[in-house]
Amino acid sequence: MRAPEVALGIDVGGTKTRWMIAHDGVLRADHQVPTVAWRHASYSDEDCLRLKRLVEATFDGVTPSRVVMGANGCNDEQALRRCETALRDVTGWNIRVVNDAELLAAAGHGRGISLIAGTGSIAVARDRAGTLISAGGWGWLIGDDGGGAGLVRRALQEALAAEDIGMPDRQLSQALMESLAIPRLLRANERLAEAPSAASLACHVPAIFEVAARGSRIAGRVLEDGASSLADLVGRLHRRGAPGPVFAGGGLLESQARFFSHVSRLIRERYGLIVFLVRDPPVVGAVKLACERGVAPGTRECSPSIGLAS
Repeated sequence: MRAPEVALGIDVGGTKTRWMIAHDGVLRADHQVPTVAWRHASYSDEDCLRLKRLVEATFDGVTPSRVVMGANGCNDEQALRRCETALRDVTGWNIRVVNDAELLAAAGHGRGISLIAGTGSIAVARDRAGTLISAGGWGWLIGDDGGGAGLVRRALQEALAAEDIGMPDRQLSQALMESLAIPRLLRANERLAEAPSAASLACHVPAIFEVAARGSRIAGRVLEDGASSLADLVGRLHRRGAPGPVFAGGGLLESQARFFSHVSRLIRERYGLIVFLVRDPPVVGAVKLACERGVAPGTRECSPSIGLAS
């Protein structure tokens, strides 16, 4: 009997790593772990070995025929190739590595600009020569504007500045203090420094949306500026020749319908591009690409036959 073709798709995000396994195009397994469970550096040999052990423990002894991985933090061709070489050498997998944001277009059956706003924010595309180009994705310390970490950082700055001049936004300050479990907003930096990470910052973003809906002027402005920042990421790539449409995803855009609508409207008005919200998780794009033998994202539509095994 012929051994099944086993495709492995992996989505490495800043917060979580998820992988799907398909046998002959039929989904057989879906697993998820925190990214910190295996990635301690920047895709070092030790990181790659930890990932191999985690993933292969779910394979029941079957070796994947083809692997496609979307790698958070690999935002140019050089970084992608370094990561791909390290993983191939350590794991022995037949692997192709793309940027994790590229998986959105693959999951959405199309070619265009991928925009992610979740814990962080980034836009990526392939130019006419097929080279990866990106905008944003700088990390939570200096970037991620419009993503969860960036919105919380900006809200804290604005709320503290309002208190400094004696005109506090009491709704926003109170919501942030409750979310951070601190008695005074000035304790925010101390609280966040206990376990600094993108995720520990971004997890407080619901408080901003809640008080914006209740009329907080500062929270509303923070969200307005965040939406504009996300639209600007798309605009940077569009001006460099990246084709539309835009495939948008990430926890923030999926969970906040009004925010997504605003981002979508800004992109349409500024650049004339249609925006599709991709509700399938990016890992679906990875396993589809793996089933297509790792073709470059957007070169042709991925197989639509992947489905849950009965």
